Amino acid sequence: MKWRSSVAALFGALLVFAATPPARAESGAGPEAMMMGNMCMVMFGYDMIHITAYLPGKSRSEFCEEIPATGKVVLVFDIANPKFRDLPLEVRIIRDPLTPVTSETELDPLTVVHLPATTYKKGTFSFEHDFKDNGHFIGLVTLTKENGEKETQQFKFSVGEVLWLYVPYALGAVFIGMCIFVYWRHSHPAQKKTSPSDA
Repeated sequence: MKWRSSVAALFGALLVFAATPPARAESGAGPEAMMMGNMCMVMFGYDMIHITAYLPGKSRSEFCEEIPATGKVVLVFDIANPKFRDLPLEVRIIRDPLTPVTSETELDPLTVVHLPATTYKKGTFSFEHDFKDNGHFIGLVTLTKENGEKETQQFKFSVGEVLWLYVPYALGAVFIGMCIFVYWRHSHPAQKKTSPSDA
């Protein structure tokens, strides 16, 4: 029957949807920031700075866009281009104002961590911060070039709000359950009760 094949096709499509992990948005817009595995990176042209987050004492895993718990978080920055190790680098973590961050944005009221411009000769550096509240944050990485020009790129991440990642799975499970129920009802039609007069 056509309706059975249609229901089966819909069921298969929803099963694939639910089994596929939700796409993770890039950390930032355009080529400025990307995500690869559990490591974020900000791009300055074709050169990158890798950023990895850790939860000391809670997990050995590496995190990027979604840090699953509040508390002490260690952020590690790896500078890929050796030339950048001689250039001042500034890092600022702000609460996401949920509006575009521009040169006109007042950053001080939003700032939770600020590392002044410093050169990192070893090509890597880290810092620890105690995130006490859940929320969305933006990391601003500013590179001062040889000519004095400053370029800022950003990466976004959340702390302690990973529950939302499971919403697509829950919705997929609900849809699959509904399809199974509809398929079962149509494939097992209720038998009509015979009245005494029909006997």
